[in-house]
Amino acid sequence: MNRRRDRRGLSDRLRDAYFASPVHAWRLSGPVPDALSVAVADAWTGNPDLGRELLEGTYTIGGTTVQVGADPWSQTGYSDIALEALHRFEWMRDLRDLGGDAARRRARDLVGAWIDRHGAWDRFAWRPDLLAGRVAAWVHTFGFFAESADDEFRRRVLESLNRQYRHLLSAADGGPNGVARLETLRGALIAGVALGGDADEIQDLVDRLDGAIRAQILPDGGHRSRSPALQSDALAALVDARAALRAAGRESTAVLDETVQRMTGVLRMLRHGDGGMALFNGATEGQVWRLDTLIARTETKTRAVASATDTGFERMAAGRAVAILDSRPPVADDDTAHAGTLSFEFSIGKERLIVNCGAAPGDPRWHGLLRASAAHSGLVIDDTNTTELRADGSFGRRPEQVRLERWEADGSVWVEAEHDGYRDSHAILHRRRLFLAAGGDDLRGEDVLTYTGGPGAKPEEAAIRFHLHPRVSASLIQNGASVLLRMPSGSGWRLRATGGRLALNESVYFGEGGRLQRTRQIVLSVGLGGIREEGSVSVKWALRREDRRPG
Repeated sequence: MNRRRDRRGLSDRLRDAYFASPVHAWRLSGPVPDALSVAVADAWTGNPDLGRELLEGTYTIGGTTVQVGADPWSQTGYSDIALEALHRFEWMRDLRDLGGDAARRRARDLVGAWIDRHGAWDRFAWRPDLLAGRVAAWVHTFGFFAESADDEFRRRVLESLNRQYRHLLSAADGGPNGVARLETLRGALIAGVALGGDADEIQDLVDRLDGAIRAQILPDGGHRSRSPALQSDALAALVDARAALRAAGRESTAVLDETVQRMTGVLRMLRHGDGGMALFNGATEGQVWRLDTLIARTETKTRAVASATDTGFERMAAGRAVAILDSRPPVADDDTAHAGTLSFEFSIGKERLIVNCGAAPGDPRWHGLLRASAAHSGLVIDDTNTTELRADGSFGRRPEQVRLERWEADGSVWVEAEHDGYRDSHAILHRRRLFLAAGGDDLRGEDVLTYTGGPGAKPEEAAIRFHLHPRVSASLIQNGASVLLRMPSGSGWRLRATGGRLALNESVYFGEGGRLQRTRQIVLSVGLGGIREEGSVSVKWALRREDRRPG
């Protein structure tokens, strides 16, 4: 949840007072079904190893192990991330896929304890996005933990599901915005279908989902957050919602079907050859099996788009090489957005070479640092972010104009992009040109800084950063004139540059599940002391495959 937006106005307090009232509690009551009306299948698999941890009283959330114990709902000291994950109950599929009587009993104990403590409305536990994830998880795993239970336990679960669903019908629009809104409506549809909600209720949820899609998904199919991770989450919510409608014997909507198709093209463009996601705007590599499953469930053969101009990404592919460029400033005022305008990543086959640093969702200490421009493979002037990141998570100065051109010929690709994010702070425009030769063995770049005149701090130095994947080894050669890079497969690449000084510095990588890994970065330093007199500074660099070590 975006904590800086958790400012509760009068309308929020009045709504909460109503939800806590006996009148609302009475409206949630009603006949309890004897069983689920429709079995809504769960297309996602769990992790039996995590299920085994739960049996032993612990659970790993966002790379951090927390103590769950016999009754986590009576414990304190959990982080917000851990508490939200526990209340969503999506870990139930880990117990389900572990299987066995012990896992089934553990699931019943945890569900029963939650109902005992949170059976009535609670502002946090019944927050719409958490509630929607929970009811969907209970529906998806109902056959595992509840169908073989005694009548009293099964009745309590069905009663709680019914009450939570009735609340969700009135509260869904009051929860967090963004992908959480899509996930909330997804959960409401799953619960409504499973509990036999009437046709008008289901149609109302479908209409609200179509409205949320129009508000969040850009014309090219990208999510307005510009985050590969949220692109995946949003698309998963939509294919789950479509599956729930089909389980109820209903047709999908044109908006839903067309959006799934467009979003799939953007999701494919944001994957590297190893199947994982590019690391822009709060994303980690993700789980390849889950991404593969998601794309299979979209039921579309839409290919990776080369250019997503609304979302702001360019994909350059040649041979086995893929370069992905962030061509726009942040669109949404959201703390998942990073100051990575004109940064890029580069991979060859299943090996990543140039990366961004990623995100550490389980460790808030790194949040601000990983959003900074310096955590990206881009250009930074005087340690100043391309987009100003305020202490409260909002944006200040940011690029207002971005120009983009793209050419393709004979298998080669050129992209040129320019932004004015440094106009107000340093009176400078930054233009980046990338060229990927046919065959994918030659990536060339040029960074041009142009003085615009007017106010602004006098620029001293620009740093062009190339963060390396942890499995890439690097060494300065030829008295620092170039850098030799060695991939895990043994293939070699050499980076040369003119117009600046090359150095190897320390870096970090959080791409693999948000886990900290030490790595290195190439820093190409460029003096800007004379740019006001000269008018512009140009730096050229080339990254070429070189399989033989230099003599």
